[in-house]
Amino acid sequence: MNVTEKNARQQHPQFIETLEKGIRVLEVFRDGQPSLGLTELAEACEMTKSAAQRFTHTWCELGYLAKDERSRRYSLTHKALELGFLYLNASPLISRALPALKLIRERCNLTANLSVLSGHDIVYVMRIPGPNQTFAEMLPGRRMPAWCTSAGRVLLADLAPERVKASLAQVTPQAYTQHTETDRDALFDCVREAGQQGYALTREQVLMGQVGIAAPIRNVHFQVVAAINITAQLSAWPVERVEQELLPLLMEVSQAVTVG
Repeated sequence: MNVTEKNARQQHPQFIETLEKGIRVLEVFRDGQPSLGLTELAEACEMTKSAAQRFTHTWCELGYLAKDERSRRYSLTHKALELGFLYLNASPLISRALPALKLIRERCNLTANLSVLSGHDIVYVMRIPGPNQTFAEMLPGRRMPAWCTSAGRVLLADLAPERVKASLAQVTPQAYTQHTETDRDALFDCVREAGQQGYALTREQVLMGQVGIAAPIRNVHFQVVAAINITAQLSAWPVERVEQELLPLLMEVSQAVTVG
């Protein structure tokens, strides 16, 4: 979100800025820190130490944060996880896409993910892990940049071209591997190609030796609301095999899922 959009949001008469600051305290754990001190929280949230102290005390009282009295550091509790469960349990998207993810896992024994667009990133909202997956790759809720992932490119492809360019302009593409595409014009072409093809295929953009392929899930108005993607190792799944075997499967299952 750019400065103009942020200011417009905060100036809305129904926007509660204090609530936004409180949520920011929880979101600061997004980067994976197991615990944070009060000074770290205040600096990360761009607020005074006294304000951070009031917010952390409130979250502790509500059960979303826990404070270690010896280290005086804060960490998230299981109650934050319960909010995620409420979403997973109630979302029509999850209930309709889960059988498709399970079908992919059964047919090819590979990891299948369901993702949604969140700002300039994607969020994995459901993951069915394949063999030999890392701990991080098994957990839902993980964020990744949209520009370098197959799912992200499929999701960006549904946006108007000017919105895609604006999104790319507001991020700083970094090279995760020696093959990561970081040129914004080339990335825009990748997104446009994903829209034209109806799928996106990436090779060693985030991890060496990994290939990913994604297709969109649409609602009844034909708008893209999510993406299903499959990840595999290039050693077993060269691009030609992915296109011959995984692409037809992915298109079959993704087109069978419609969200109201």
